[in-house]
Amino acid sequence: MIKVNKSLNNSMLLVDHDQQQMILFGKGIGFGTKPGTLVDVADVEQVFIPLDKLKSRHFLSLTDTIPAAFFDLTHDIITLAQRQYVEQLNSVLFFTLAEHLFYAVERSKNGQNFANKLSWEIRRYYQREYQLGVQAKEMTCARFAVTLPEDEAVNIAFHLINACGDMESSDAHQQVQLVNRIAEIVRYKLNKNIDINSINYSRFITHLRYFAERVTSQKIVARDSDDFYQELLKFYPLAMSVSWAIRDYIQEKYQLTLPKDELTWLTIHISRLADSHDTENSHD
Repeated sequence: MIKVNKSLNNSMLLVDHDQQQMILFGKGIGFGTKPGTLVDVADVEQVFIPLDKLKSRHFLSLTDTIPAAFFDLTHDIITLAQRQYVEQLNSVLFFTLAEHLFYAVERSKNGQNFANKLSWEIRRYYQREYQLGVQAKEMTCARFAVTLPEDEAVNIAFHLINACGDMESSDAHQQVQLVNRIAEIVRYKLNKNIDINSINYSRFITHLRYFAERVTSQKIVARDSDDFYQELLKFYPLAMSVSWAIRDYIQEKYQLTLPKDELTWLTIHISRLADSHDTENSHD
């Protein structure tokens, strides 16, 4: 049993447990709950431990300004999304997405809609997050009887991308832009059409996403292994030259030196694209 400090809304409670301030979520657990009440852990669906005091204050202020229905909706969206992720989504998503959805609905009611400049990139390179964004947008429209613009699915996708790691919103934008830039370099250097629906391209983009996250978070590990590097250089010189072009771009843009291990994996993926005989429509 956990002792309640405060009921934040019908679905959320503020408690102290093991000398840590926590926010508990469970549909209906906050209804009529008084300070000092003991709550059964079995009734709790999710536990959130604010990361620091500054964020704690902001999260708590959201429960005062945002109706509980938005937190309920966000919980349903996260539950839907988590089924498609091996990694655990960052718990901060519960608050940031609820806040975003609240203001998106308010903007829609006031006739204010904003286009997302990276809409094409998200649809192309982050299809899982985009499809989840589409579902979340439809859920929001149905729940609050509003019509949200198509780009709202892209905005929600950005929140899911952020929640896959410890990134800030600006890092997610950089990551998306970097994936797109590297894909452009590869298409230009190979000078051929590439089937964007092929398994090789899908694996390449998945690799790029993790690669871009390492670059933007400055977490490139300096391991210069020659195990496959020299062999790839001998048998796949074109693919290696494309990797070198990516290396030079990363060096200039991020002042990072890519080790041979990173170049090896890039070259492996690029060589598969170079060997394919598929065709691509350059834009959807």
